[in-house]
Amino acid sequence: MRYRVDAFTHDSSVLRGNRLGDPSRREVVVLSPADPPRRALPVVYLLAGFGSRGRDLLGVRPLGESLPDRLSRLVAQGVLPPVHVVLPDCATRYGGSQYLDSAMCGPYQRYLVDEVVALVDERLPTVAEAGGRAVVGKSSGGYGALMAAIQRPGVFGHVAAHTPDCGFEHTYLSLLVRALNTLRARGGIAALSRAGYAGTVDGAFMEAMSIVAMGVCYAPEVLPDIADGFPCDPRTGRFRDAVWQTWLDRDPVRLVAGAAPALATLETLYLDVGEQDEYGMQWGARALHAELTAASVPHEYDEHPYGHQGIDHRLERSLAACGAKWSA
Repeated sequence: MRYRVDAFTHDSSVLRGNRLGDPSRREVVVLSPADPPRRALPVVYLLAGFGSRGRDLLGVRPLGESLPDRLSRLVAQGVLPPVHVVLPDCATRYGGSQYLDSAMCGPYQRYLVDEVVALVDERLPTVAEAGGRAVVGKSSGGYGALMAAIQRPGVFGHVAAHTPDCGFEHTYLSLLVRALNTLRARGGIAALSRAGYAGTVDGAFMEAMSIVAMGVCYAPEVLPDIADGFPCDPRTGRFRDAVWQTWLDRDPVRLVAGAAPALATLETLYLDVGEQDEYGMQWGARALHAELTAASVPHEYDEHPYGHQGIDHRLERSLAACGAKWSA
């Protein structure tokens, strides 16, 4: 079975007029069987990581397997039944929204959960219930998948997070000093976040911008200055305990206990991470696994011998976990 790539654009009502001035007109990319069965299919919402849009997940490299080819193979092997895969665009001028409703960014969780899901169910033959929907992502996308399950229970019955942002003390504080050094060397937050930035967009830039973006995404209220969302003063280094607490309030590790009853109703909850993750995410994932276990939330947890990059093949594990339930 071969997969085709389609796309449609729409003008989001909830993103219209967002504070960052990001476009409300968005593209939704959909992968579907070229010859779909004459029945409704489950839907996988695949969330891109920081600095990426949904369409970027279609990137074809000289080595490796494209997403359409991977889906075709998994269906042919019987690992996954025929499904639709939806790639939404939830990017912002700062690189990402974390798929949250933010006072600064805009209501991207509402956009995903309310608008995109409704549009897909309207346009495609779908299993339009929680059991027929999975939300899957890596890194920031994995975080968005977890937060959708925690904050909007009952929409998705299957959740998979590959190396998600969680255990913020491990995943963010380890980047903070490097981010401060980059910001200082390249002209500060205002310079790096200026529209049309013409400097070097390298690993150091992406790390620094990710910390800046988290401050924007996790802000509980409108900030007078973008720098006010940073966990420490980017000029003096003085730590801001109150700001850091607003970040921790959005850490899945700290939200599991309160969300345990809803999480326990999921048909699939899959979590994995690389033992060599360059950003310390293995420690955040271990903490999340421990919290889920303590709260008696059924889940599958796996550690692999890789790092943060080059792990697209891990998607097969989470899709197989969902596929086992849909094929049962």
